[in-house]
Amino acid sequence: MSQNTSNTNVSILELPGIVMLIFERAQRSLLPKDSEPVGLFVRYLRRKPKRGLAVIYHVDKLQSGRGTPALQHANDPNRSVSLTLEEGALNGPQIRFSSAQVRQSSVEIEPSGVLSVPELGISVQAFPADASLPALAASCDTSEHGPVFQALQAAARVQLHDTAWRLASASAEPVRYKPANRCVIRYRLVLERSDGDSMVRKNSTLFGKVYADPGQAESVQAMQQELYEEQVNALGSKVAEQVLYSPLLPQPLGTIKTLGLTLNEAVQPATPEEPMLTGVRALQPQILRGRGGEIRDVVIPDEELRLTAVALAGLHTSGVRPGDGSPRTGAKEAKRARERASLIAAHTPGQATEVQRLAQQLATRLEALQPDTYRPAHGGFKASQLLFHSHQVFVVDFDGFCLADAALDVGYFLAYLRPSGLWYKRTGMRQWFEAAREVFVTTYRQAMLERGIALSSVEGILERSRLYEAALIFKIATRRANRLNSSRPKELAAMLDEIATCL
Repeated sequence: MSQNTSNTNVSILELPGIVMLIFERAQRSLLPKDSEPVGLFVRYLRRKPKRGLAVIYHVDKLQSGRGTPALQHANDPNRSVSLTLEEGALNGPQIRFSSAQVRQSSVEIEPSGVLSVPELGISVQAFPADASLPALAASCDTSEHGPVFQALQAAARVQLHDTAWRLASASAEPVRYKPANRCVIRYRLVLERSDGDSMVRKNSTLFGKVYADPGQAESVQAMQQELYEEQVNALGSKVAEQVLYSPLLPQPLGTIKTLGLTLNEAVQPATPEEPMLTGVRALQPQILRGRGGEIRDVVIPDEELRLTAVALAGLHTSGVRPGDGSPRTGAKEAKRARERASLIAAHTPGQATEVQRLAQQLATRLEALQPDTYRPAHGGFKASQLLFHSHQVFVVDFDGFCLADAALDVGYFLAYLRPSGLWYKRTGMRQWFEAAREVFVTTYRQAMLERGIALSSVEGILERSRLYEAALIFKIATRRANRLNSSRPKELAAMLDEIATCL
């Protein structure tokens, strides 16, 4: 890749060359085991006001003579390199420094393994080095005498209700990594125990999540344990015609406090023949068309929507309370809506007036909300936090668990339930969404009523959820601005129309 060696400022397209230059100057390899040429390919890019620019690159070999990636390991966090530019290194969308300055400035190797150029506000790190997640490397170490190995053995014994099992070996596979924040790790275990004269072996899988703040790990796991026990006590009950056969969240299995690492069971079917679907896949719209392209049928995932609604009603009527008693109010969401609108307006100045008008109208109404009570809420309830198998739903990622208006979760789910085809006015998308929405809302209402919530309270939740839907559509609309993508006025116009409808 060509590099800018003049005094002109670098562009975003030249940043991979800057990353490789810093590694070269620090005498570090991107992939120590590979001698073939490698390249950096963008997986994630986000620019947030006052938080600088963050880019995550995938490292892979280059195909011979083409300069394109082989993509043999596209989802492997072990091949992840992240770049952070401090706010001072940026002037709006422009980068202040040049390649020549990078060559002339000193490169420091921090104890965590992070490479930094302090003079220019640059830091780069190759997984598992992470200055803000210092326990990440230790959390991926499953050697026999390490703390993770012993915790995995204890967790497996809890899950199997049998202390006779011994951990023979374990491996760690990072599956979801957010630099400087958290990382989800899949642990594959080989367990063994004696059975008379023979040795029985068993394969098992657990998931871990390592947090930047060990205190957060401990509080989240304690809350999940309390919620799980409450769910176990409710097994066998029937709500809105759905029998609760399993808790709505995976079983918590332990915490390594020193690492900020939580361990939980892996949600998986009892047999390999049973399918497991992520919420994103299970709730995708299906449109059946005839030969001429006309719509023959709109397929609604009725069971998945009903299961989801019952699970959310169960959460909203839970007796578990988050450690932080301050509620997430409508005023907080109003502040976020205004901030997002400002970002969108700057990114798409031609629609700035309409964006700001709707945001002001929405924020005013959010600030005036007075729910009858604040309830336990997930805080980020959408399809990507759901798993389905065996006619049950499982909810994950309770990091945002809080006290809030139940309308927040309902609005969050419905905002993200909208298919992307809706923004491009594709045929059948509106019909699918309205039908899916009706199934979810009707089941949620029934489940809340059966759990003893007054009809007036439930109707209030559903009415207020329209405002939260609008607020979350603003969040969806910021993705283009945050990722520095080109604006799409027609797409934004469709989102603004949807926000206006919610209002």
